Amino acid sequence: MNSLKKMMAAGCAVLFVITAIFALIFFNFDRRAFTTETYQQAFLKQGFYDRLPAVLAQTMTGASIDESELPIGMRNMSPQAWEAFFEVMLPEETLAAMGNEALNSIFAYLNMRADSAQMSLQPLKSSMTGPAGVAAVYSLLNTQPDCTLLQVAQMTINLIAAQDIQFCKPPPELNPLLTPVIESQMEVTAFIMPDEVTFASAQGVSPENDPRIRLQNARTLMRLTPLVPLALLLMLTLLAVNSLKSWLGWWGIPFLASGLSATLISLGGAPLIGGLLRRFITQRANAYLPEVLTNYASDLGSAMTQAIMRPVLIQGIVLMFLGLIMVLASRYMAHKSALKIQDS
Repeated sequence: MNSLKKMMAAGCAVLFVITAIFALIFFNFDRRAFTTETYQQAFLKQGFYDRLPAVLAQTMTGASIDESELPIGMRNMSPQAWEAFFEVMLPEETLAAMGNEALNSIFAYLNMRADSAQMSLQPLKSSMTGPAGVAAVYSLLNTQPDCTLLQVAQMTINLIAAQDIQFCKPPPELNPLLTPVIESQMEVTAFIMPDEVTFASAQGVSPENDPRIRLQNARTLMRLTPLVPLALLLMLTLLAVNSLKSWLGWWGIPFLASGLSATLISLGGAPLIGGLLRRFITQRANAYLPEVLTNYASDLGSAMTQAIMRPVLIQGIVLMFLGLIMVLASRYMAHKSALKIQDS
């Protein structure tokens, strides 16, 4: 009977080691992967905010903008042209502020604190109606072919008549007349531009079709994963522990093994876990994450991996040293007991 109990206890110890490793990873994934702070520093280093002009360019060329309402010179602009326009107009601090606001809104949406994920375009619209907007237009015009004599003549007539101008590189002599027209065109463009960009929305979606419900259910399971190794530890205790020495030994070895395994995985398994996360984001996360994030699967995977592996490493080291102390204490007590038997 005792042999059977020890075999069952040994099986619980092995299962504890396996489930404890998964519990550390999943529990930390739930805690770290759905907060803005996890990504702000990583995205700042990897230039995520510098890519916001590309997102804004997609907005200007998307269905939400009626190009017939744009000034003639800004109609049918390519996404690349719009991206260059926004890069000139928005300074780094404005891009960072807009990016942080977008991340906050996205994770409020994922955590079901909001029904949509949005980014305000008010900083952009304010820049468009100021000197930065004029400078951005001139930077675009300077990338165009020089205006022909016919275009210059037509541009002069249009300037006098306060009409829209064609999109080409004008001679510097026209700049004093051109600037007021550009300012008025920027005001028109800022007026028709939406106040915000919506990345994702659950409005009008029934609860059974809301992918965030499935995500929350998965996160609930992640939070409960530590209960499995704890239950195995309790079973192990009931089956095999009958003294302080046996408690130290039966708990110490699984703690040492799980802590050592978690430490090694956090140090050497980061590339594998990062690759799995990137693959998941690319192939499966479209239903959960806005496109603006899934387009940066590599950045997301790297940020998630760093956020998860750091606490797993710390917790693994703590478990490993705790288990080592318990094992050594158990060995010391066994050695002390053996000496007493010899003396007697």
